[in-house]
Formats: sequence, C-alpha cells, structure tokens
Amino acid sequence: MADQLVVGYWGIRGLAQPLRYLVEYLGLPYEEKRYLKPEEWFGGLCETPFNIHVLVNLPYIKDGQKYVYEIAALYVYLAHKANRADLLGSTPDEQVAVAQVRGVIQDALKGFFRLITLPEDQYATQKEEVFANEINSLVTRQWAAGANLTYIDFDNFELEETLKAFNAEDWAKFHNLQKHHQEFQNLPQIKDYMASGRFLAGPFYPPGRFRWGF
Repeated sequence: MADQLVVGYWGIRGLAQPLRYLVEYLGLPYEEKRYLKPEEWFGGLCETPFNIHVLVNLPYIKDGQKYVYEIAALYVYLAHKANRADLLGSTPDEQVAVAQVRGVIQDALKGFFRLITLPEDQYATQKEEVFANEINSLVTRQWAAGANLTYIDFDNFELEETLKAFNAEDWAKFHNLQKHHQEFQNLPQIKDYMASGRFLAGPFYPPGRFRWGF
C-alpha cells in the first residue's frame, strides 16, 4: 500500500527491534523490507534512490518518497508523524533524562557485545562487571526516564529481552528490569504484536561476529 511506511533492516532483531515496537505501539501502517544477505543491501547502494542520499544506513524508514536514516532520527520522525512528541520527553528535564538513559543503554550494550565476543575462559570473570556496573543501574523509576513512557523505553525493553534470552539465571537477578519488562510487555499494542506473526523472535544478531544471538 502506498500509504504504508517501510522499515528496512537486516533479517535480525538488532537495532531495528525497538523501532518495530514503536511503529506497532503508534499504530502506524507499515511493512518490512528485510535484507537477508549482505549483497541484497550493499548491491543496491549504487542505485536510485540510495545513491542520491548521503546518510544511507540500516535501519531506515521510507515514507512515500522520503527516506530517513539513523536510529535516533527515526524515533524523532515517528513520534512527530504520529503526533506523539511527548514520547521524546514532555519537559526539558524529561528530555535530558531520556538522553541520559540512552547513554546508559548504549554503554550496557557495548559491555554486552564485548561479553559475547570473549573466549569462554574470560567470560566468567568479566560477566559480573558488565552485569553489575552497566546493567543494574537501569530503570529505577516507573518508566526508563521517569513517570512517563518515552521512546527510550522501547530500547530498554529490547535490552531486557536480550538479557532474558541470553541467560535466564542472570535475568532472574534483575528485579528492577523485570518490573519494567512486565509493564512494557503488557501494553496492549506490544502484547498484540508479540503474539502475532509479525513478531521476529530471532535471531538477535548476525552469525560470525558474536558467539550468541543467532
């Protein structure tokens, strides 16, 4: 359909999964373009329309003839398209909190990525550092940035989903994250999406780089 958004990304959860949650939550009609092989994406970069854009990257959103790239910009674009600028933060203080939590999530993901590239003999010694220092600090309020749901909760939920799938025993220790995970998962739009055939259960990451998630 011409009025549908197109969400373009690899055939994995990766960076696009929070975006999928957000599009579903906002109720925006969309379809996915999943690139299953590197050549499907890279082979088209010299062709129109991608060859006329400077910031071409995955994920992207196509809205009519318009293409938007870079994950942070995609959140902003979708929030305004759905007249939900409140998801970016309703006040200056909340916007600052969103930016702060986003930084913490990025640090936590960097730590997690480092963890799943380690040889087995180094994993145990560094696991506690990553989990205790970088992940336990997340979500000490009702929502990730405070009293209101914002786009950073969609990022936070996917981090929680990743941790839950990675190691159920360690996941059981994160009581602060479990509460947020349950609240977010029970949002009607998210609940419906995760029970539907549109939901991508996996893989989380591409094979080859990491020793988990594919």
